Parts: sequence; structure tokens; C-alpha cells
Amino acid sequence: MSRRHRNPLTDPLHYATPQLHAGPPATYATAQRTLRGYDYVIVGAGAAGCVLANQLSEDKNISVLLLEAGGDNSKILESKIPLMFPKLFHGEHDWKYFTVEQRALASRRLYWPRGRMIGGSTSMNAMMYHHCSKSDFDEWASVYGCEGWSYDALAPYLRRMEKFTPNPARPVIDSQYRGADGKWHTGYSWLSEISDKGFVAACEEAGIPANPDVNTARGSLGVTRFQTFIDSKGQRSSMATAFLSPEVLRRSNLYVACHAQVTRVLFDTLSAEEPTAIGVELQTSRGGPRYEVHAKREVILCGGSINTPQTLLLSGIGPSKELADHRIPVVHENDAVGKNLKDHLCTTAMLCKARPGKTLDYLSSTVKALPALIQWMLFGKGPLTNNIGEAAAFIRSTDHSSPQSSENPAKDNTSGPTAPDLEIIGAPMAFIHHGEETPINGSNVFSMVPISLRPRSSGTITLQSRDAFDPPIIDPNYLSDQDNNDFKVLLAGLRVCLKLMRSPAFQKFLEPVPVDDDPSSYWWPYSSSDIDAISEADLIRWMKEKAFTLYHPVGTARMGPTSSTSVVDLECRVHGVNRLRVMDASIFPEQISGHPTAPIGALAFKLSAMIRQGAAAEMPTSAKL
Repeated sequence: MSRRHRNPLTDPLHYATPQLHAGPPATYATAQRTLRGYDYVIVGAGAAGCVLANQLSEDKNISVLLLEAGGDNSKILESKIPLMFPKLFHGEHDWKYFTVEQRALASRRLYWPRGRMIGGSTSMNAMMYHHCSKSDFDEWASVYGCEGWSYDALAPYLRRMEKFTPNPARPVIDSQYRGADGKWHTGYSWLSEISDKGFVAACEEAGIPANPDVNTARGSLGVTRFQTFIDSKGQRSSMATAFLSPEVLRRSNLYVACHAQVTRVLFDTLSAEEPTAIGVELQTSRGGPRYEVHAKREVILCGGSINTPQTLLLSGIGPSKELADHRIPVVHENDAVGKNLKDHLCTTAMLCKARPGKTLDYLSSTVKALPALIQWMLFGKGPLTNNIGEAAAFIRSTDHSSPQSSENPAKDNTSGPTAPDLEIIGAPMAFIHHGEETPINGSNVFSMVPISLRPRSSGTITLQSRDAFDPPIIDPNYLSDQDNNDFKVLLAGLRVCLKLMRSPAFQKFLEPVPVDDDPSSYWWPYSSSDIDAISEADLIRWMKEKAFTLYHPVGTARMGPTSSTSVVDLECRVHGVNRLRVMDASIFPEQISGHPTAPIGALAFKLSAMIRQGAAAEMPTSAKL
């Protein structure tokens, strides 16, 4: 981005124009005179940033600047084709984060992919459309004091966002619970026979009831064919394609700047009793010139659970000792910044060797995938419209204890009696190490992935340095809870997978294989012998060597009524400062029992309505007329 940065997403005359860094502003009035002003400056064009930019800029009298550290998503083929999203990992559109060594996971550093482009992780993740459990959000209101953020408060926004397309070949969906007029396309994507008649049927044989629609107030419990955010043309419907469409980007009051790395929020500390956010400082490259942009009304951080706490810390909001260690002046002390990090951990995939032609592993071959690519390009159909995670079982671990765990079972850590703490995703391919490794000997593989949805372990995001281009220190502190409940939940998930493997419905799709006693083999612990004979120690060793993230970090700038345990108040305003808000998964008071994209969008939609309502209330009567 040059000093006069052309918006790459819209017409040549549509610019975001940050000014060269001029040192700390003396007063708010001085800043107003010297900086190019926008009413709202949104930092981060991920799920929440796209929704906020769309909704706030609907008011033609309001100017909005959206800053994104990454690039344009619109020309990235791997983002458009649903099945190709793992190809984006480790590339230029990925933040390529890694955790510190995790003691409970064989001291491994775990890879955390995060989207670094317009749309954020909604432009590169799997496309699960999931409301999660009603009690997850009711817990926010009743237990954590976040009144106004219950499921009933969010449900209208979930419906307003959505444009659901029924599929006559899938279970009937009650339209009263779903949106039909929104901008975000949802529906059913390509489904393999092994998932539909193998995995789903196996779950039902194992006593896990069918749940045709996990996106209602009834909740997620049961096995379901996943609904996705893939449109009728077979393309990803990200928050960018939905809420930053070409029509929206042509709005004269909306400005989008790519490759803009925000280095800190700027504050006026003299004109008011509390520091007031007046804009942000940014760079386009490490060591490059610093620019400033001014927010007349508010700065809204939407960087996600990693970048948002990092930006707050770099701006002088956080624990005073950490700020002092990096010689960052304290603007407001808050020990909750960067704390309460919770993520969904997977044991890794349990892999079942399938009969030839029953999975999609052949698509890893460029030659074999060519017909599927042609089909997608010509018709927007076929296996490349697959979501990888085709089906899932949502269960309560306490309902599936094994003989080995009966003396010391997992404790109930769900948000309510109809909410799960364990998910098992079924995928018609070998999803090994984020899809980076192919199955051995070119085999056909079906993956089952147990996920701990309600972890008790929590971690931190802290600064590595005061340079915004240095990634922060990510320590999820996996499996560190004192009573080892997180371990027990995942062990229950592994036991359920072993049971599903032996289901008559599933066995029709699998190759019989001999016992393999090598724990390092990707086929272990597949066995035709008694599943209960596999020891807990063997399962734990498997988990420690193979576990990985499901990409759902939350909570590092949590919402709450007081600053003693939270970072933002019930209107997402940062405690202790003026005109600064946060909206992304970092504000979650507690982890939710599923996939967070839809909830993040609904939160942002609701916040935009609150902001617009508040702005209208502050407007002089003459201006309203």
C-alpha cells in the first residue's frame, strides 16, 4: 500500500488514504485537524469485520474504513473451490501461526492456520454452518452476566444473515427456524455414500439419534449431515462474498485497504478523564513508514482471538507487567487481556481403510482430480463442492463411558442438559496433519475426528515483542486442567469411534485389515478384536502424538460486566477507554459447543444494530430530519 492506497476491490477512484505518522497526537482536537477522518475504523476484515462494514455503511451519512493485513480474496481459486481449502495452509494467505511447545502433547508445537485475506478464516476454513447449542449463549447471559446475548437475542440475526436453500435429497428443514432472505448462502453440499449410509447409519446403530437440523433452539445432540456455507454455484459463501459483494464495495462511503498491518490504536489521553481512541497507526511492511488514520466516532477491533489481544497489548491495554517488559506505556491496565484462551482440540483422525472408490482420496492426484475440476468449472457441481467434514455426531461424553473409564469417568462440563461436549466429524478422506499428508500406499480412507467441545483448560496470548509483525506467543495450554477431564472427554470420543468402526452399516464400506500393533501407524488402533481390550495408556499415547487444533480459539478479550475478569462490556466497549470496541471470537465469555462462524456473524450483526441505534440517538434532531 502506498501513501495513497488504491482499494484493490473496487473502482480506481475509491481510496483509503492514511497519513504519514506525525508522532503522538497532543489532543483530540489537534488529531481532528491533522488526520484524514472516517467515522468508523474497523481493524480486520474477517467474519465480524465484513458484517460490520456492510451494516454500518448502509447509512450513507456514515464513512467506514476497513483495514485488512492480508490481501484480496476474490481471485483466489483455492478459496472458491470448497474442497481445496487445505491448499491455502502455509501459504501467503495464512498467518501460519504455531503454538509454543505443549507439554501434554509430547512437547509439540501445533500449527494454527488463520486466514490472512478479506473474509479472514471464513475464506479458508471448512464451511460448517452451525448455530451451536441454545444453552451455550444462555450460559453467557445467566452465568457470565452478559445480558442481551442469549440465544433468543441472537436468533433473529442468525435468520437475517442467512439465505438457506433446501435440498430435496436431504432431511426436511422447518423453514420457520431458518433465514431465506439474507446474504449468506447456506444449504447442503456434496455428500459421499460412505458418510451418508456408513457413518450416519453407524451412529444410529450405536444409539446416537438422527438430528436433521442442528441449527434450531432444540440444539445439536445427535448425528447430522452437515449444512454448509456453500452456494448454489458450488462456491464458498464466505463472509466476504456475502457481505462485501461488488455492489457493497461500490458504496461511496465504504473504504477497504489491504496489506495494512495495524500496529496500535491511537489515544487522546489529555482531553477527557478516560483515554479516547482517535484512530490507528499502521504499516504496510516491516520497517516501512508508519501511517495514521483517524476515527471520528469509534475504532472497532475485529482481528480475532490472536490478533485482537496482540493489538490491545501493543496499544497499552493489558497487564502492566507485560507492558512494562516490552516498554509499552500503559494506557489502561487490564489483566484479562490475552487470558481465557480456549480452543477445540482434536485427538487426530482415526482412519478406517475403505473399499476402493468409496472415498475422495483419489483427488489428491492432479491427474485423477482433473475431471472433477472440469465438472466444477463448467457446472459448479461434483466432489470438489465437498466440505470434507460431511457429517458429525454431537454427543455427551458422560453418556458413552467405557468399562475402562467407569471408575473415573469424565464430569459433565456441558452448558446444559441438551448440549454436547464431544463432536465426532466424519470425512471421506485421510485428513492427516491438516490434510498435508496422503494416506499410506494410496489407500482409500475414511476419517473420524473426535473433538473436545467444552475444554476446561485455558491458555494465553502474550507479546513476543513490541513489533506488530512478530507473531504473539500462543499457549493454549492444552489438557492442563487439574482433574484431567479434557483427557477423559477425548478418550470417550476415541472409544465411540472404535465402536462405530465395528458397526455392521459401516463395515459394508470398509476393507477388513489385520491387527496392527504399531502405535505410530495411521491405521492403529484399528482391530478386529475386542475394542475394550485396547488400553487407556495406548489411546493416550496416540492422542499425545497426533492431536491437533480444529481452528476455534476464543475468549482472549472476553465480554463481561466488570473489568476485573473481562476486557469489554456488554456493548463490546473496551473497559477503561472511550470509543474503542472489540467484535470477534475473542469476546466469547466461554467456549461454545460447535463451530463458531455463524455465531460470530450474528454477534457482529447485533452489535452493528446497537451501534447504529446509539448513533441515531446521539444525532441532533435537525440532522435526523
